[in-house]
Amino acid sequence: MENATRAEPNTDATRSAEALAFARRAHAGQRRKQTGEDFVEHPIAVARLLGDAGYGGDLVVAAYLHDAVEKGPVGIDEVRSRFGEHVADVVGALTEDHSLPGYAERKRALRRQVLAAGEDPVLIYAADRVTNLRDWRRAEPGRRPAIAESLGTTLQERLELWAEDLQELTRHRAELPFLAEIELDLRELRSQAGAGAGAGSP
Repeated sequence: MENATRAEPNTDATRSAEALAFARRAHAGQRRKQTGEDFVEHPIAVARLLGDAGYGGDLVVAAYLHDAVEKGPVGIDEVRSRFGEHVADVVGALTEDHSLPGYAERKRALRRQVLAAGEDPVLIYAADRVTNLRDWRRAEPGRRPAIAESLGTTLQERLELWAEDLQELTRHRAELPFLAEIELDLRELRSQAGAGAGAGSP
């Protein structure tokens, strides 16, 4: 798989706009459980984070589309025919295997798949961790256990999986962008979770 693409001014606007329009259709009617927003705001945030870091081209196109197959009525062949082989490969690498039975098993399998797939999937995955953590931080602390339950997990398991993400991404490449943001947001969520548990103790 190709290395990450740095943005070139005024060269990728059309493909990015097409990818955003495609993502809006793929996620039409879906809501983000953590925030209640339209789901498409999540891939938009991931693409914006990468764009602000200086990336462009197929990387940003794939960022807009990274949940379209996993969570939308879209097949990988449609992504390939519209956006090309590389984008389809990146999106495929970022798509969970729904045949796996448990939440944590699916997330760990996805992480292994991403880390084996090359630089572009890893960068999108790291940016996705940041946007996920920020969405969870926006949720009221008292609502977080219920949100986790609605996703088929627990808040503690979700925190453990993010900690594993940080560890594995750092091991993959210590200079990877977004690691500091993941660490900071995870520390804040853990602190709030600990404070909440303490408040409920006798």
